[in-house]
Amino acid sequence: MIDAFEYGMRPMYLPALRVAFGMISPEEGNEKCRSIEDSTERRNCRGAVLAVMNDSDAVWWLKCKLTYNFYEQILEKERSGWLRELGFDTDALISEFEKLVYGLDGKSLAQLLTIGSSTTQLALMLHALISGNEKLAKAHALYGAVRVAGKLPGRLFLEAYKECKECCDLDKDEFRLALARLFFYHV
Repeated sequence: MIDAFEYGMRPMYLPALRVAFGMISPEEGNEKCRSIEDSTERRNCRGAVLAVMNDSDAVWWLKCKLTYNFYEQILEKERSGWLRELGFDTDALISEFEKLVYGLDGKSLAQLLTIGSSTTQLALMLHALISGNEKLAKAHALYGAVRVAGKLPGRLFLEAYKECKECCDLDKDEFRLALARLFFYHV
């Protein structure tokens, strides 16, 4: 999957994602990080690889980084007022995202951090559902809602999150319909 969606992923975090999926060893991931020229990107890459290996400091850093990014992006969306128009409370969404992120392990956090496109967000969200990781699927849906550009894809991710909020039950028609809309938007 990483090879198919690599174009939609942030390169500095790809080593961590490859380690998380067992494609390369942690040592190879660190080696790939060392080859990054920019010192900030190199440090972020190494931190993400450490988080995947469940280094507690690195996992904490990643959780903080993701919640800060979410907060910044949701505030930007809130300025336009479209979240309110759709009936969503910004504070409640921030609180829910924090709960989800703080309940995830380093491997799951690396998946959220690596995303660079809404298509990749959807692919990793579907992978999380197939793998039975509902918390990660919910986090992808919520993060996708505020991270992607444009009201329509944001609204579609919000619909998927809303239908998955209690339980991501693929037998539930409303949830399947929300996923189908999101999928057909991307194809």
